[in-house]
Amino acid sequence: MALYGYLRALIERRAEEPADDLISRLATERVATGEAGLDEATGMVSLLLLAGHETTANMFPLAVIALLHNPAQLDALRADDSLWPGAVEELLRHLTVIHSGIRRIAMEDVELSGVRIRAGEGVVVALQSANRDPSTYSDPDSLDVRRDASGHLAFGHGLHQCLGQSLARAELRLGLAALFRRLPTLRLTLPPESLALSTSTVHGVRSLPVAWR
Repeated sequence: MALYGYLRALIERRAEEPADDLISRLATERVATGEAGLDEATGMVSLLLLAGHETTANMFPLAVIALLHNPAQLDALRADDSLWPGAVEELLRHLTVIHSGIRRIAMEDVELSGVRIRAGEGVVVALQSANRDPSTYSDPDSLDVRRDASGHLAFGHGLHQCLGQSLARAELRLGLAALFRRLPTLRLTLPPESLALSTSTVHGVRSLPVAWR
């Protein structure tokens, strides 16, 4: 609620004193014209912040942990930069930072794996489980940067796919490659299992202690 109140006040301030940013455009071109209400605009900005920042901000350190914990996979990436795009897809599949909150309503009766779901019933989709489906991916619990991980559900599916997925992929590909190129001796100072996990709907770690020479 504190965040919502802050964003609402920020939109109101940008309407009075616009700057060169997305919130100012939303305030002056949508809210001021009556095309969007203040509550709707605040919800939009909140969604952009959480879905467009918190996801990649949590995915990045998890990817660092996964690669440092799998040195053979990291060595392959250091030896061949062309593997990075596929590696990002595999990391997205393997880690899947959205663990809950994917809620859907069945529009018609459907049967999945012998379970009857009736029209109108609610379904909570476990994306992390789907992304480790052994009928789709061999040895699904292992990280393999050479794997064809296309078809993963880290960004959702169909009409509800993440609008920012291209940006997220670019951030991860460019950022991770630069990090490991510039800090070749990067290492964890704590074992992965001892790191404190975040408790939000986006899977991540509270901090990531590292060191390098």
